[in-house]
Amino acid sequence: MGLQFGIKEVYNLNIVDFATNKPFIYVDYAGATTNENTAERTSLKGGQGYYKLMDFDHSKESTLKLTVPLVDIKLLAMLAGDDLVEGATSIFKREELMVDVNYEELEALKEDNSDKKMITLSKTPINETVVVHKLEGLRDYGKEVTVSDVTGNKVELTGVDLGDRVVAFYQYLSPATAKKFSIKANKFPKTVKIFGDGLWRDQETGMDKAVKMMIHKAKPQANFTLTTSGSDVTTLEITFDLYPIKDADGDMSYIDYVVL
Repeated sequence: MGLQFGIKEVYNLNIVDFATNKPFIYVDYAGATTNENTAERTSLKGGQGYYKLMDFDHSKESTLKLTVPLVDIKLLAMLAGDDLVEGATSIFKREELMVDVNYEELEALKEDNSDKKMITLSKTPINETVVVHKLEGLRDYGKEVTVSDVTGNKVELTGVDLGDRVVAFYQYLSPATAKKFSIKANKFPKTVKIFGDGLWRDQETGMDKAVKMMIHKAKPQANFTLTTSGSDVTTLEITFDLYPIKDADGDMSYIDYVVL
């Protein structure tokens, strides 16, 4: 095996909780993994002409930038500093409906000679609270309609005609399998470890060699942008700040690369 390699493929990453050593995210779909290292240099100058005598290097920093084309909601929760929880939660819904689409109920209302009409929601509202407006044009909100009764997902209306188009606003409970995380003002990302598996190609033999990347201690930066676009797919970029850990030789190590 030579010492020269061609490097192309991204790393498959295991992100592990630093405190508990429990793995919680596996990323084998990254678009790019970039390890950037920076340092500052202070020069000592003197003599006639004040020329450079020597340099002192210091303040070395290392980061890992992860670019992912698939957005894992556990990654988003990690960046938000929140836990991904499963359970029923309150959801807001906007629903366009036509008055009296249920013909059996329509006939009963006709026989009752009542001015009350009915719509049937697709979900059952929480606390039987529903706000209804007439629909003007394609999407505009017209006059608010009086809701006289809510029973289950049946909403009784006053002051509308059969065939009128209305918009109903309400909240309902999501399924118990729904997953939720929140971006909170007082929560920030936790510290993690990152283990990566990559391939480097030996220039002499043309054979791919397994490479292990080991980041001992890292923390995602709290700054992230989640953009949705009508013309482009969403790509998430995450930057981890790396922190040194004392190795067996007594040096402070950010990251290890092991070519197998």
